[in-house]
Amino acid sequence: MIGRPRVRVNQLGYVPSWPKRATWISDAEGLVPFAVWDQSGSVIYTGRSEPWSPRPEPTSGLSVHVLDFTDLEVRGVGLWIAVGSERSNRFEVSNRLYDHLTVDALRFFHLMRSGTRILDSIAPGYGRPAGHAGQPPNRGDKAVRAWTGIDAEQLYPGWRCEGVFDVSGGWYDAGDYGKYVTSGAIAAWQLLSTIDLLRKTKSARTKSLVNPLVNECRWQLDWLLRMQVPAGDPLSGMAFHRVHGTQWSPMPGWPHEDPTERVLHRPSTGATLQLAAVAAQGARLLRGTDPAYAATLLNAAGVAYEAAQRHPTLIAPDDHAKFGGGPYADNRLEDDWYWAAAELWLATGRDRYLAHVVSSPEHAADAFELAGFDFDRVTGPAWLDLALAGTELADHERVINSVQAGADRLVELQNQQPWGQPYAPIEGWDWGSNGRILNNLVVIAVAHLLSGDSRYAAAVSEGMDYLLGRNALGQSYITGYGSDYSAHQRTRQFGHDLDPAFPPPPPGALAGGANSRPSPDFPYDSRLVGLPPQCCYLDEPTSEVTNDVCIRWNAPLVWIATYLSSDI
Repeated sequence: MIGRPRVRVNQLGYVPSWPKRATWISDAEGLVPFAVWDQSGSVIYTGRSEPWSPRPEPTSGLSVHVLDFTDLEVRGVGLWIAVGSERSNRFEVSNRLYDHLTVDALRFFHLMRSGTRILDSIAPGYGRPAGHAGQPPNRGDKAVRAWTGIDAEQLYPGWRCEGVFDVSGGWYDAGDYGKYVTSGAIAAWQLLSTIDLLRKTKSARTKSLVNPLVNECRWQLDWLLRMQVPAGDPLSGMAFHRVHGTQWSPMPGWPHEDPTERVLHRPSTGATLQLAAVAAQGARLLRGTDPAYAATLLNAAGVAYEAAQRHPTLIAPDDHAKFGGGPYADNRLEDDWYWAAAELWLATGRDRYLAHVVSSPEHAADAFELAGFDFDRVTGPAWLDLALAGTELADHERVINSVQAGADRLVELQNQQPWGQPYAPIEGWDWGSNGRILNNLVVIAVAHLLSGDSRYAAAVSEGMDYLLGRNALGQSYITGYGSDYSAHQRTRQFGHDLDPAFPPPPPGALAGGANSRPSPDFPYDSRLVGLPPQCCYLDEPTSEVTNDVCIRWNAPLVWIATYLSSDI
Protein backbone atom coordinates (compact mmCIF):
# COMPACT_ATOMS: atom_id res chain seq x y z
CA MET A 1 0.00 0.00 0.00
CA ILE A 2 2.99 2.28 0.55
CA GLY A 3 3.42 4.65 -2.38
CA ARG A 4 0.14 3.74 -4.03
CA PRO A 5 -2.38 6.48 -4.86
CA ARG A 6 -4.84 7.20 -2.08
CA VAL A 7 -7.52 7.69 -4.72
CA ARG A 8 -8.51 4.10 -5.46
CA VAL A 9 -10.16 3.33 -8.81
CA ASN A 10 -10.99 0.35 -10.97
CA GLN A 11 -7.61 0.41 -12.67
CA LEU A 12 -8.97 -1.29 -15.78
CA GLY A 13 -11.80 1.21 -16.07
CA TYR A 14 -15.54 1.69 -16.23
CA VAL A 15 -18.38 0.85 -18.59
CA PRO A 16 -20.10 4.06 -19.81
CA SER A 17 -23.68 3.26 -18.81
CA TRP A 18 -22.87 1.71 -15.41
CA PRO A 19 -21.67 3.13 -12.07
CA LYS A 20 -18.37 4.97 -11.92
CA ARG A 21 -17.11 5.40 -8.39
CA ALA A 22 -13.75 5.70 -6.67
CA THR A 23 -12.69 5.62 -3.04
CA TRP A 24 -10.39 8.23 -1.51
CA ILE A 25 -8.49 7.48 1.69
CA SER A 26 -8.74 10.65 3.76
CA ASP A 27 -9.55 11.97 7.23
CA ALA A 28 -11.16 15.11 5.77
CA GLU A 29 -14.46 15.88 7.45
CA GLY A 30 -16.50 17.66 4.80
CA LEU A 31 -17.23 17.36 1.10
CA VAL A 32 -14.08 17.88 -0.97
CA PRO A 33 -13.97 18.85 -4.67
CA PHE A 34 -12.55 16.34 -7.15
CA ALA A 35 -12.07 16.32 -10.91
CA VAL A 36 -11.72 13.75 -13.67
CA TRP A 37 -9.03 14.61 -16.22
CA ASP A 38 -8.42 13.21 -19.68
CA GLN A 39 -5.01 12.29 -21.08
CA SER A 40 -4.67 15.68 -22.80
CA GLY A 41 -4.84 17.44 -19.44
CA SER A 42 -8.41 18.74 -19.66
CA VAL A 43 -10.99 18.51 -16.89
CA ILE A 44 -13.96 16.49 -18.15
CA TYR A 45 -15.96 16.13 -14.92
CA THR A 46 -16.13 17.75 -11.50
CA GLY A 47 -17.86 16.66 -8.33
CA ARG A 48 -17.61 16.55 -4.55
CA SER A 49 -16.58 13.65 -2.37
CA GLU A 50 -18.89 12.08 0.18
CA PRO A 51 -17.32 11.22 3.57
CA TRP A 52 -18.08 7.63 4.51
CA SER A 53 -19.51 6.63 7.87
CA PRO A 54 -18.49 4.85 10.08
CA ARG A 55 -14.94 6.04 10.45
CA PRO A 56 -12.77 4.10 10.20
CA GLU A 57 -14.53 1.75 7.80
CA PRO A 58 -14.37 -1.69 9.51
CA THR A 59 -13.22 -3.99 6.67
CA SER A 60 -10.21 -1.79 5.92
CA GLY A 61 -9.54 0.16 9.10
CA LEU A 62 -9.39 3.31 6.96
CA SER A 63 -11.28 6.60 6.90
CA VAL A 64 -12.54 7.13 3.36
CA HIS A 65 -14.65 9.22 1.00
CA VAL A 66 -16.58 7.97 -2.03
CA LEU A 67 -16.21 9.86 -5.31
CA ASP A 68 -19.18 9.36 -7.64
CA PHE A 69 -18.71 10.29 -11.31
CA THR A 70 -21.38 8.02 -12.77
CA ASP A 71 -22.70 10.91 -14.87
CA LEU A 72 -19.43 11.19 -16.78
CA GLU A 73 -20.33 10.69 -20.45
CA VAL A 74 -16.87 10.91 -22.03
CA ARG A 75 -15.25 7.70 -23.26
CA GLY A 76 -11.52 7.37 -23.56
CA VAL A 77 -8.25 6.00 -22.23
CA GLY A 78 -5.71 7.48 -19.85
CA LEU A 79 -8.29 9.17 -17.61
CA TRP A 80 -7.46 9.96 -13.99
CA ILE A 81 -9.00 11.57 -10.89
CA ALA A 82 -7.49 14.37 -8.85
CA VAL A 83 -8.47 15.36 -5.32
CA GLY A 84 -6.33 18.32 -4.38
CA SER A 85 -2.75 17.23 -5.09
CA GLU A 86 -3.58 13.52 -5.04
CA ARG A 87 -4.06 11.57 -8.26
CA SER A 88 -5.47 8.16 -9.05
CA ASN A 89 -4.11 5.49 -11.36
CA ARG A 90 -5.15 5.97 -14.97
CA PHE A 91 -8.19 4.13 -16.29
CA GLU A 92 -10.41 3.74 -19.34
CA VAL A 93 -14.11 4.26 -20.03
CA SER A 94 -15.24 1.85 -22.73
CA ASN A 95 -17.94 -0.64 -23.69
CA ARG A 96 -15.27 -3.19 -24.63
CA LEU A 97 -13.54 -3.08 -21.27
CA TYR A 98 -13.68 -6.81 -20.43
CA ASP A 99 -13.15 -8.33 -23.88
CA HIS A 100 -9.53 -9.36 -23.35
CA LEU A 101 -10.15 -10.56 -19.82
CA THR A 102 -12.69 -13.13 -20.98
CA VAL A 103 -10.02 -14.68 -23.21
CA ASP A 104 -7.15 -14.50 -20.70
CA ALA A 105 -9.19 -15.81 -17.77
CA LEU A 106 -10.22 -18.81 -19.88
CA ARG A 107 -6.68 -19.39 -21.21
CA PHE A 108 -5.63 -19.89 -17.58
CA PHE A 109 -7.43 -23.25 -17.67
CA HIS A 110 -5.50 -24.37 -20.74
CA LEU A 111 -2.26 -23.63 -18.88
CA MET A 112 -3.52 -25.65 -15.91
CA ARG A 113 -4.12 -28.76 -18.02
CA SER A 114 -2.59 -31.99 -16.82
CA GLY A 115 -1.45 -34.72 -19.19
CA THR A 116 -0.96 -32.66 -22.34
CA ARG A 117 1.81 -30.57 -23.83
CA ILE A 118 1.31 -26.81 -23.69
CA LEU A 119 2.49 -25.35 -26.98
CA ASP A 120 4.43 -22.12 -26.90
CA SER A 121 2.82 -21.23 -30.22
CA ILE A 122 -0.57 -21.16 -28.45
CA ALA A 123 0.60 -19.72 -25.12
CA PRO A 124 3.85 -17.80 -25.79
CA GLY A 125 6.21 -18.03 -22.85
CA TYR A 126 4.24 -20.82 -21.20
CA GLY A 127 5.10 -23.85 -23.33
CA ARG A 128 6.02 -27.03 -21.44
CA PRO A 129 5.93 -30.80 -21.84
CA ALA A 130 2.89 -32.76 -20.74
CA GLY A 131 2.60 -32.94 -16.97
CA HIS A 132 2.10 -36.25 -15.18
CA ALA A 133 2.26 -38.25 -18.37
CA GLY A 134 4.52 -40.95 -16.94
CA GLN A 135 7.91 -39.83 -18.29
CA PRO A 136 10.75 -40.31 -15.75
CA PRO A 137 11.27 -38.99 -13.13
CA ASN A 138 7.55 -38.28 -13.17
CA ARG A 139 5.31 -41.30 -12.44
CA GLY A 140 2.29 -39.87 -14.14
CA ASP A 141 -1.47 -40.30 -13.81
CA LYS A 142 -2.09 -43.06 -16.34
CA ALA A 143 -1.51 -45.90 -13.87
CA VAL A 144 -2.19 -44.68 -10.33
CA ARG A 145 -2.80 -46.96 -7.37
CA ALA A 146 -5.03 -46.39 -4.39
CA TRP A 147 -3.13 -45.11 -1.38
CA THR A 148 -1.88 -47.74 1.05
CA GLY A 149 0.27 -47.77 4.16
CA ILE A 150 -0.01 -46.65 7.76
CA ASP A 151 -1.17 -43.12 7.01
CA ALA A 152 -3.77 -44.32 4.52
CA GLU A 153 -5.07 -46.88 7.00
CA GLN A 154 -5.47 -44.21 9.67
CA LEU A 155 -7.43 -41.95 7.34
CA TYR A 156 -9.44 -44.68 5.61
CA PRO A 157 -9.63 -47.67 7.98
CA GLY A 158 -10.56 -50.90 6.23
CA TRP A 159 -10.47 -49.47 2.69
CA ARG A 160 -8.72 -51.48 0.00
CA CYS A 161 -8.81 -50.93 -3.73
CA GLU A 162 -6.83 -53.18 -6.06
CA GLY A 163 -5.40 -52.36 -9.46
CA VAL A 164 -4.17 -49.23 -11.21
CA PHE A 165 -6.29 -46.49 -12.70
CA ASP A 166 -5.94 -44.04 -15.55
CA VAL A 167 -6.82 -40.67 -14.03
CA SER A 168 -4.90 -38.58 -16.54
CA GLY A 169 -6.09 -35.25 -17.84
CA GLY A 170 -8.15 -32.60 -16.14
CA TRP A 171 -6.89 -29.37 -14.60
CA TYR A 172 -4.43 -28.93 -11.79
CA ASP A 173 -6.39 -27.39 -8.98
CA ALA A 174 -4.18 -24.55 -7.80
CA GLY A 175 -0.54 -23.75 -7.17
CA ASP A 176 0.03 -27.44 -6.44
CA TYR A 177 -0.42 -30.42 -8.76
CA GLY A 178 -3.32 -32.04 -6.98
CA LYS A 179 -6.58 -32.75 -8.78
CA TYR A 180 -9.69 -32.74 -6.62
CA VAL A 181 -13.17 -33.80 -7.71
CA THR A 182 -15.12 -31.34 -5.56
CA SER A 183 -13.09 -28.25 -6.44
CA GLY A 184 -12.87 -29.45 -10.04
CA ALA A 185 -16.60 -30.10 -10.32
CA ILE A 186 -17.72 -26.61 -9.30
CA ALA A 187 -15.12 -25.07 -11.62
CA ALA A 188 -16.45 -27.18 -14.52
CA TRP A 189 -20.03 -26.24 -13.56
CA GLN A 190 -19.14 -22.56 -13.81
CA LEU A 191 -17.52 -22.90 -17.25
CA LEU A 192 -20.45 -24.98 -18.49
CA SER A 193 -22.74 -22.25 -17.17
CA THR A 194 -20.69 -19.75 -19.17
CA ILE A 195 -21.52 -21.73 -22.33
CA ASP A 196 -25.19 -21.38 -21.45
CA LEU A 197 -24.66 -17.66 -20.82
CA LEU A 198 -23.02 -17.19 -24.23
CA ARG A 199 -25.98 -18.81 -25.94
CA LYS A 200 -28.08 -15.91 -24.64
CA THR A 201 -25.84 -13.17 -26.04
CA LYS A 202 -26.50 -11.26 -29.24
CA SER A 203 -22.81 -10.62 -29.80
CA ALA A 204 -21.10 -12.70 -32.50
CA ARG A 205 -17.75 -11.73 -30.98
CA THR A 206 -18.48 -13.28 -27.60
CA LYS A 207 -20.23 -16.28 -29.18
CA SER A 208 -16.83 -17.17 -30.65
CA LEU A 209 -15.81 -18.30 -27.17
CA VAL A 210 -18.30 -21.18 -27.18
CA ASN A 211 -16.03 -23.71 -28.88
CA PRO A 212 -12.99 -22.98 -26.67
CA LEU A 213 -15.22 -23.26 -23.62
CA VAL A 214 -16.68 -26.58 -24.78
CA ASN A 215 -13.18 -27.96 -25.40
CA GLU A 216 -12.00 -26.85 -21.98
CA CYS A 217 -15.05 -28.31 -20.24
CA ARG A 218 -14.64 -31.62 -22.04
CA TRP A 219 -11.04 -31.83 -20.90
CA GLN A 220 -12.19 -31.63 -17.28
CA LEU A 221 -15.34 -33.75 -17.73
CA ASP A 222 -13.29 -36.55 -19.29
CA TRP A 223 -11.05 -36.53 -16.23
CA LEU A 224 -14.01 -36.55 -13.86
CA LEU A 225 -15.33 -39.67 -15.59
CA ARG A 226 -11.92 -41.34 -15.16
CA MET A 227 -12.17 -40.66 -11.42
CA GLN A 228 -15.26 -42.90 -11.25
CA VAL A 229 -14.55 -46.32 -9.74
CA PRO A 230 -15.17 -49.01 -12.40
CA ALA A 231 -17.50 -51.97 -12.14
CA GLY A 232 -16.30 -54.89 -10.07
CA ASP A 233 -15.06 -52.88 -7.11
CA PRO A 234 -17.18 -52.75 -3.92
CA LEU A 235 -17.38 -48.95 -4.42
CA SER A 236 -18.07 -49.07 -8.15
CA GLY A 237 -19.71 -45.91 -9.46
CA MET A 238 -18.30 -43.76 -6.65
CA ALA A 239 -15.73 -41.04 -7.36
CA PHE A 240 -12.22 -41.05 -5.93
CA HIS A 241 -12.01 -37.90 -3.86
CA ARG A 242 -8.59 -36.73 -5.07
CA VAL A 243 -5.30 -37.64 -6.72
CA HIS A 244 -1.92 -36.13 -5.85
CA GLY A 245 1.48 -36.98 -4.42
CA THR A 246 2.02 -38.53 -1.01
CA GLN A 247 4.27 -35.52 -0.39
CA TRP A 248 4.04 -31.94 -1.58
CA SER A 249 5.90 -31.54 -4.87
CA PRO A 250 8.95 -29.23 -5.02
CA MET A 251 8.41 -25.49 -5.06
CA PRO A 252 8.82 -24.30 -7.77
CA GLY A 253 8.75 -27.27 -10.09
CA TRP A 254 7.47 -28.35 -13.48
CA PRO A 255 4.60 -30.84 -13.56
CA HIS A 256 6.53 -33.16 -15.90
CA GLU A 257 9.38 -33.25 -13.37
CA ASP A 258 7.27 -33.88 -10.27
CA PRO A 259 9.07 -36.77 -8.49
CA THR A 260 6.35 -37.56 -5.97
CA GLU A 261 4.40 -40.81 -5.86
CA ARG A 262 0.85 -40.15 -7.10
CA VAL A 263 -1.95 -41.93 -5.24
CA LEU A 264 -5.74 -41.99 -5.22
CA HIS A 265 -7.67 -41.21 -2.05
CA ARG A 266 -10.73 -43.16 -1.02
CA PRO A 267 -13.97 -42.29 -2.80
CA SER A 268 -16.31 -39.96 -0.98
CA THR A 269 -20.05 -39.46 -1.15
CA GLY A 270 -19.59 -35.73 -1.64
CA ALA A 271 -17.24 -36.15 -4.61
CA THR A 272 -19.58 -38.73 -6.12
CA LEU A 273 -22.60 -36.46 -5.87
CA GLN A 274 -20.73 -33.50 -7.31
CA LEU A 275 -19.55 -35.64 -10.22
CA ALA A 276 -23.19 -36.62 -10.76
CA ALA A 277 -24.27 -32.98 -10.71
CA VAL A 278 -21.76 -31.61 -13.21
CA ALA A 279 -21.95 -34.64 -15.52
CA ALA A 280 -25.73 -34.21 -15.68
CA GLN A 281 -25.35 -30.50 -16.35
CA GLY A 282 -22.84 -31.27 -19.09
CA ALA A 283 -25.24 -33.77 -20.64
CA ARG A 284 -28.03 -31.17 -20.67
CA LEU A 285 -25.95 -28.38 -22.18
CA LEU A 286 -23.98 -30.44 -24.72
CA ARG A 287 -26.62 -32.86 -26.02
CA GLY A 288 -27.61 -30.50 -28.82
CA THR A 289 -24.11 -30.53 -30.34
CA ASP A 290 -22.79 -33.94 -29.24
CA PRO A 291 -25.61 -36.32 -28.27
CA ALA A 292 -23.32 -39.35 -27.96
CA TYR A 293 -21.03 -37.60 -25.49
CA ALA A 294 -24.03 -36.23 -23.62
CA ALA A 295 -25.39 -39.78 -23.27
CA THR A 296 -22.05 -40.91 -21.81
CA LEU A 297 -22.14 -38.07 -19.30
CA LEU A 298 -25.74 -38.75 -18.32
CA ASN A 299 -25.08 -42.45 -17.80
CA ALA A 300 -22.11 -41.63 -15.55
CA ALA A 301 -24.23 -39.16 -13.58
CA GLY A 302 -26.96 -41.73 -13.00
CA VAL A 303 -24.46 -44.41 -11.99
CA ALA A 304 -22.80 -42.00 -9.55
CA TYR A 305 -26.11 -41.03 -7.96
CA GLU A 306 -27.04 -44.69 -7.46
CA ALA A 307 -23.62 -45.41 -5.99
CA ALA A 308 -23.96 -42.52 -3.56
CA GLN A 309 -27.29 -43.93 -2.41
CA ARG A 310 -25.57 -47.25 -1.68
CA HIS A 311 -22.75 -45.49 0.20
CA PRO A 312 -24.27 -42.33 1.69
CA THR A 313 -21.82 -41.78 4.56
CA LEU A 314 -18.33 -41.91 3.06
CA ILE A 315 -17.11 -38.58 4.39
CA ALA A 316 -13.82 -37.13 3.19
CA PRO A 317 -11.71 -36.65 6.33
CA ASP A 318 -9.70 -33.54 7.06
CA ASP A 319 -6.05 -34.58 7.12
CA HIS A 320 -4.95 -30.95 7.53
CA ALA A 321 -2.99 -31.12 4.26
CA LYS A 322 -0.27 -33.32 5.76
CA PHE A 323 0.02 -35.72 2.83
CA GLY A 324 0.84 -33.77 -0.31
CA GLY A 325 -2.55 -32.23 -1.11
CA GLY A 326 -5.51 -30.32 0.25
CA PRO A 327 -8.21 -32.35 2.02
CA TYR A 328 -11.30 -30.61 0.61
CA ALA A 329 -13.15 -32.04 3.59
CA ASP A 330 -16.93 -31.69 3.87
CA ASN A 331 -19.04 -33.47 6.45
CA ARG A 332 -22.38 -31.86 5.52
CA LEU A 333 -23.83 -33.42 2.38
CA GLU A 334 -27.48 -32.30 2.23
CA ASP A 335 -26.49 -29.64 -0.32
CA ASP A 336 -24.54 -32.14 -2.42
CA TRP A 337 -27.56 -34.46 -2.60
CA TYR A 338 -29.75 -31.54 -3.58
CA TRP A 339 -27.41 -30.30 -6.31
CA ALA A 340 -27.05 -33.75 -7.86
CA ALA A 341 -30.82 -34.39 -7.82
CA ALA A 342 -31.53 -30.95 -9.29
CA GLU A 343 -29.11 -31.38 -12.18
CA LEU A 344 -30.30 -34.93 -12.89
CA TRP A 345 -33.91 -33.76 -12.95
CA LEU A 346 -33.07 -30.87 -15.27
CA ALA A 347 -31.24 -33.30 -17.56
CA THR A 348 -33.83 -36.11 -17.55
CA GLY A 349 -37.18 -34.77 -16.31
CA ARG A 350 -37.57 -37.95 -14.28
CA ASP A 351 -40.01 -37.84 -11.39
CA ARG A 352 -37.72 -39.70 -9.00
CA TYR A 353 -35.16 -36.90 -9.14
CA LEU A 354 -37.85 -34.25 -8.86
CA ALA A 355 -39.15 -35.97 -5.73
CA HIS A 356 -35.67 -35.77 -4.22
CA VAL A 357 -35.46 -32.08 -5.09
CA VAL A 358 -38.77 -30.97 -3.60
CA SER A 359 -38.43 -33.15 -0.49
CA SER A 360 -34.94 -31.87 0.33
CA PRO A 361 -34.64 -29.41 3.22
CA GLU A 362 -32.38 -27.40 0.90
CA HIS A 363 -35.39 -26.68 -1.31
CA ALA A 364 -36.94 -24.68 1.50
CA ALA A 365 -33.70 -23.15 2.75
CA ASP A 366 -32.12 -19.78 2.11
CA ALA A 367 -29.71 -20.75 -0.65
CA PHE A 368 -27.56 -17.63 -0.75
CA GLU A 369 -25.34 -16.83 2.18
CA LEU A 370 -23.74 -13.40 2.16
CA ALA A 371 -20.38 -15.14 2.56
CA GLY A 372 -20.79 -16.75 -0.86
CA PHE A 373 -21.03 -20.34 -2.06
CA ASP A 374 -18.05 -22.65 -2.56
CA PHE A 375 -17.20 -26.33 -3.07
CA ASP A 376 -18.66 -27.20 0.33
CA ARG A 377 -21.78 -25.01 -0.06
CA VAL A 378 -23.43 -25.99 -3.33
CA THR A 379 -27.10 -25.28 -2.75
CA GLY A 380 -26.56 -21.99 -4.58
CA PRO A 381 -25.49 -23.59 -7.88
CA ALA A 382 -28.55 -25.86 -7.73
CA TRP A 383 -30.90 -22.90 -7.18
CA LEU A 384 -29.33 -20.88 -9.97
CA ASP A 385 -29.81 -23.68 -12.48
CA LEU A 386 -33.32 -24.45 -11.26
CA ALA A 387 -34.21 -20.77 -11.62
CA LEU A 388 -32.76 -20.52 -15.13
CA ALA A 389 -33.89 -23.88 -16.53
CA GLY A 390 -36.47 -25.44 -14.19
CA THR A 391 -39.60 -23.96 -15.74
CA GLU A 392 -41.54 -27.20 -15.08
CA LEU A 393 -41.12 -26.85 -11.32
CA ALA A 394 -44.47 -26.31 -9.64
CA ASP A 395 -42.84 -23.66 -7.44
CA HIS A 396 -40.56 -22.24 -10.12
CA GLU A 397 -41.72 -18.69 -9.41
CA ARG A 398 -40.76 -19.11 -5.75
CA VAL A 399 -37.28 -20.25 -6.79
CA ILE A 400 -36.89 -17.23 -9.05
CA ASN A 401 -38.12 -14.92 -6.30
CA SER A 402 -35.63 -16.47 -3.88
CA VAL A 403 -32.73 -15.90 -6.27
CA GLN A 404 -33.78 -12.27 -6.64
CA ALA A 405 -34.19 -11.93 -2.87
CA GLY A 406 -30.68 -13.31 -2.41
CA ALA A 407 -29.38 -10.86 -4.99
CA ASP A 408 -31.21 -8.00 -3.26
CA ARG A 409 -29.49 -8.83 0.03
CA LEU A 410 -26.14 -8.87 -1.73
CA VAL A 411 -26.80 -5.53 -3.43
CA GLU A 412 -27.85 -4.09 -0.07
CA LEU A 413 -24.60 -5.35 1.44
CA GLN A 414 -22.67 -3.87 -1.48
CA ASN A 415 -24.31 -0.50 -0.93
CA GLN A 416 -23.01 -0.59 2.65
CA GLN A 417 -19.39 -0.81 1.43
CA PRO A 418 -17.35 2.18 0.19
CA TRP A 419 -15.31 -0.19 -2.00
CA GLY A 420 -18.19 -1.70 -4.00
CA GLN A 421 -17.80 -5.38 -3.09
CA PRO A 422 -20.86 -7.51 -2.13
CA TYR A 423 -18.93 -9.31 0.60
CA ALA A 424 -17.99 -8.30 4.14
CA PRO A 425 -18.29 -11.21 6.62
CA ILE A 426 -17.99 -10.00 10.20
CA GLU A 427 -16.52 -13.31 11.36
CA GLY A 428 -13.57 -12.99 8.97
CA TRP A 429 -12.72 -13.03 5.29
CA ASP A 430 -12.25 -16.50 3.87
CA TRP A 431 -9.39 -18.12 2.02
CA GLY A 432 -10.21 -17.39 -1.60
CA SER A 433 -12.37 -14.39 -0.73
CA ASN A 434 -12.01 -13.10 -4.29
CA GLY A 435 -13.67 -16.25 -5.60
CA ARG A 436 -16.54 -15.81 -3.16
CA ILE A 437 -16.98 -12.19 -4.24
CA LEU A 438 -17.23 -13.36 -7.84
CA ASN A 439 -19.75 -16.06 -6.91
CA ASN A 440 -21.87 -13.40 -5.23
CA LEU A 441 -21.64 -11.33 -8.41
CA VAL A 442 -22.87 -14.38 -10.36
CA VAL A 443 -25.97 -14.52 -8.13
CA ILE A 444 -26.64 -10.83 -8.81
CA ALA A 445 -26.09 -11.29 -12.54
CA VAL A 446 -28.49 -14.26 -12.68
CA ALA A 447 -31.09 -12.05 -11.00
CA HIS A 448 -30.60 -9.67 -13.92
CA LEU A 449 -31.01 -12.50 -16.44
CA LEU A 450 -34.23 -13.56 -14.72
CA SER A 451 -35.75 -10.12 -14.22
CA GLY A 452 -34.20 -7.79 -16.78
CA ASP A 453 -33.74 -5.27 -13.97
CA SER A 454 -30.71 -3.18 -14.94
CA ARG A 455 -29.84 -2.30 -11.34
CA TYR A 456 -28.47 -5.84 -10.97
CA ALA A 457 -26.23 -5.37 -14.01
CA ALA A 458 -24.99 -2.10 -12.52
CA ALA A 459 -24.18 -3.87 -9.25
CA VAL A 460 -22.16 -6.54 -11.06
CA SER A 461 -20.15 -3.89 -12.88
CA GLU A 462 -19.39 -2.02 -9.66
CA GLY A 463 -18.47 -5.26 -7.89
CA MET A 464 -15.54 -5.69 -10.27
CA ASP A 465 -14.11 -2.37 -9.04
CA TYR A 466 -12.89 -4.05 -5.84
CA LEU A 467 -11.05 -6.83 -7.70
CA LEU A 468 -9.40 -4.35 -10.06
CA GLY A 469 -7.94 -1.92 -7.55
CA ARG A 470 -10.69 -0.06 -5.71
CA ASN A 471 -9.80 -1.69 -2.40
CA ALA A 472 -7.88 -1.02 0.78
CA LEU A 473 -4.56 -2.04 -0.76
CA GLY A 474 -4.96 -0.36 -4.15
CA GLN A 475 -4.22 -3.78 -5.62
CA SER A 476 -5.69 -5.28 -8.78
CA TYR A 477 -5.96 -8.97 -8.01
CA ILE A 478 -6.00 -10.02 -11.68
CA THR A 479 -2.57 -10.46 -13.23
CA GLY A 480 -1.99 -8.19 -16.20
CA TYR A 481 -5.03 -6.02 -15.54
CA GLY A 482 -4.62 -2.56 -14.08
CA SER A 483 -1.46 -0.62 -13.35
CA ASP A 484 -0.63 -2.30 -10.02
CA TYR A 485 -1.66 -5.95 -10.16
CA SER A 486 -0.84 -9.22 -8.42
CA ALA A 487 2.21 -10.70 -10.10
CA HIS A 488 3.85 -12.92 -7.49
CA GLN A 489 1.29 -15.63 -6.77
CA ARG A 490 2.39 -18.78 -5.00
CA THR A 491 2.47 -21.45 -7.70
CA ARG A 492 4.82 -24.18 -8.80
CA GLN A 493 4.67 -23.91 -12.57
CA PHE A 494 4.48 -20.09 -12.62
CA GLY A 495 7.33 -19.82 -10.13
CA HIS A 496 9.44 -17.10 -11.78
CA ASP A 497 9.98 -15.33 -8.45
CA LEU A 498 11.71 -18.40 -7.03
CA ASP A 499 13.54 -19.45 -10.22
CA PRO A 500 13.86 -17.27 -13.35
CA ALA A 501 13.67 -20.42 -15.51
CA PHE A 502 9.94 -20.52 -14.80
CA PRO A 503 7.36 -18.14 -16.27
CA PRO A 504 5.46 -15.66 -14.08
CA PRO A 505 1.72 -16.00 -13.42
CA PRO A 506 -0.13 -15.47 -16.70
CA PRO A 507 -2.47 -12.60 -17.59
CA GLY A 508 -5.96 -13.33 -16.30
CA ALA A 509 -4.83 -15.30 -13.24
CA LEU A 510 -6.83 -14.32 -10.14
CA ALA A 511 -5.10 -14.20 -6.76
CA GLY A 512 -7.03 -15.69 -3.84
CA GLY A 513 -7.20 -12.39 -1.99
CA ALA A 514 -7.63 -11.18 1.56
CA ASN A 515 -7.84 -13.94 4.17
CA SER A 516 -8.32 -13.01 7.81
CA ARG A 517 -9.37 -16.47 9.04
CA PRO A 518 -6.63 -18.79 10.29
CA SER A 519 -6.86 -22.27 8.75
CA PRO A 520 -6.19 -25.56 10.55
CA ASP A 521 -4.67 -26.91 7.33
CA PHE A 522 -1.85 -24.38 6.87
CA PRO A 523 0.07 -22.18 9.30
CA TYR A 524 -1.43 -18.70 9.28
CA ASP A 525 0.99 -16.06 8.07
CA SER A 526 2.24 -14.11 11.09
CA ARG A 527 2.63 -11.03 8.88
CA LEU A 528 -1.16 -10.81 8.69
CA VAL A 529 -2.01 -11.07 12.37
CA GLY A 530 -3.91 -8.05 13.69
CA LEU A 531 -4.55 -6.46 10.31
CA PRO A 532 -8.06 -5.40 9.18
CA PRO A 533 -9.68 -8.07 6.96
CA GLN A 534 -9.10 -6.33 3.61
CA CYS A 535 -5.45 -5.79 4.44
CA CYS A 536 -4.75 -9.48 5.05
CA TYR A 537 -3.09 -10.04 1.68
CA LEU A 538 0.50 -10.24 0.48
CA ASP A 539 1.50 -10.34 -3.18
CA GLU A 540 4.39 -12.65 -2.42
CA PRO A 541 5.10 -16.28 -3.35
CA THR A 542 5.50 -17.04 0.35
CA SER A 543 1.84 -16.26 1.16
CA GLU A 544 -0.06 -19.44 0.37
CA VAL A 545 -3.12 -18.45 2.39
CA THR A 546 -3.68 -15.22 0.42
CA ASN A 547 -1.83 -15.49 -2.88
CA ASP A 548 -2.55 -18.89 -4.35
CA VAL A 549 -4.39 -19.39 -7.64
CA CYS A 550 -7.25 -21.86 -8.08
CA ILE A 551 -9.49 -23.10 -10.89
CA ARG A 552 -12.63 -22.56 -8.83
CA TRP A 553 -11.74 -18.86 -8.42
CA ASN A 554 -10.83 -18.29 -12.05
CA ALA A 555 -14.01 -20.04 -13.25
CA PRO A 556 -16.43 -17.37 -11.93
CA LEU A 557 -14.00 -14.75 -13.27
CA VAL A 558 -14.58 -16.25 -16.73
CA TRP A 559 -18.36 -16.16 -16.15
CA ILE A 560 -18.44 -12.55 -14.93
CA ALA A 561 -16.03 -11.21 -17.56
CA THR A 562 -18.13 -12.92 -20.24
CA TYR A 563 -21.32 -11.44 -18.79
CA LEU A 564 -19.85 -7.95 -18.70
CA SER A 565 -18.56 -8.17 -22.26
CA SER A 566 -21.79 -9.61 -23.71
CA ASP A 567 -24.84 -7.84 -25.04
CA ILE A 568 -27.38 -9.48 -22.74
